[in-house]
Amino acid sequence: MIFSLLQLVNKSKKILLADDDSDFLEVTQIMFLDEGYDIVSAVDGEDAVVKYGDISPDIVFLDIKMPGMDGFEAFFRMIKMDPDARIFFMSSYTIDDEKFKKARNLKLRGLITKPFEFEDIEKRIQKHAK
Repeated sequence: MIFSLLQLVNKSKKILLADDDSDFLEVTQIMFLDEGYDIVSAVDGEDAVVKYGDISPDIVFLDIKMPGMDGFEAFFRMIKMDPDARIFFMSSYTIDDEKFKKARNLKLRGLITKPFEFEDIEKRIQKHAK
C-alpha cells in the first residue's frame, strides 16, 4: 500500500531528461519509469528547450556536452522562459567555470557527476522538484 502511494506521488512529478547519449538516456529513462515518474526525454539542448516549453516539468536534468545547443545554452533559455525552473546539470567532463558560475547565480540547482547512483537523483527530485 505504501509503495503504491509513493508511486502515485512520483507520477505527479514530471521530469525532463536531456542527453545525447542514447544508451544512457534509455537506461535512465527506464529507471525513472520503474519508479513511477512521468519522464520526457530530449536528445539535445534544442529539443530540451522545446519540450520544456511544452510540458513545464517539475525538474530538469541536462547533460552539459551535447551537439548543437549544449546544456549551458539550454539552461539559460529555460531560465529566461521560467525563472523558477528547477535544473541540474549532469556531466562526466570538466566544466567551463565561467559559464557554471553564471548558471549558479541564476539558480542552477547543482551538478551531478556521471556515473551516479539513482538514489542520489531521487533525493534531489524529492528536495527540489516543484
